[in-house]
Amino acid sequence: MHIPFNVARMKDTELHFPQRFASMIQKDYGLIFFNEGNKASLDSNHAVIKDYLGIESSLRDIEFFYKSKGINPSIYSSLQANEVAKVSEPLKNHGFDLQFSDHQYFLHDHEGSLRQVDDLKIERVKQLDIDIMETIATEYGGDWTIKVVERHLAHPSYHLLGGFYGGELAALSSVSIYAGYSRVADVFTREKYRGKGFAGSMIQYLVNYHRGISANHLYLISDDPATTRIYEKGGFSKITQDFQTWVATKKLEH
Repeated sequence: MHIPFNVARMKDTELHFPQRFASMIQKDYGLIFFNEGNKASLDSNHAVIKDYLGIESSLRDIEFFYKSKGINPSIYSSLQANEVAKVSEPLKNHGFDLQFSDHQYFLHDHEGSLRQVDDLKIERVKQLDIDIMETIATEYGGDWTIKVVERHLAHPSYHLLGGFYGGELAALSSVSIYAGYSRVADVFTREKYRGKGFAGSMIQYLVNYHRGISANHLYLISDDPATTRIYEKGGFSKITQDFQTWVATKKLEH
């Protein structure tokens, strides 16, 4: 029997996804993720505050933890309704810079109309070569992204898909399989190959690929309104959100 989609379960999956490439500590107030081998990655090094009671003490604990490891403290949204009103003032008082993200969540819930591009050969990538590493670093702006993907690849439930055109890497996408929910990420096309329909081809392939390995609900996140149409054509629908996404960062004093 297929379990109906539940937004709360999806949120929980989203909050815990960094466990694949970072260590996690459970706190009374929430979660702390860290990876001392990849200090530049916010996804690898951030806290999530789920319980706002005693938030001043929680913030002091978070700052102390990351400072002891030489990592700039960062805090991610816990995806709760009305969260900003509860955290903005304490964050400001502790010197955190609060920045909002225009993240929109999508759920695959109907058949799409995208088509495969015959000349794009798509296959699972199980290890990174120089071309893939250079592409990831260029598209995402730093070596820290390579380290995240390398840690991801250690898990058999992480599937990195590469699209190759004329034998050269043209596009990438990935899906991570969790308990009941699967998370799509890293859908992009190299700049020189854009406009050829490769992004749509990757999405269509990924949906079919996922269907062959899992009965999970499939979701993704986008912060680019221009991609909304292609996701919708791929069978994804916007999820109604009662929360804002944000990140709070603070630089250590040296």
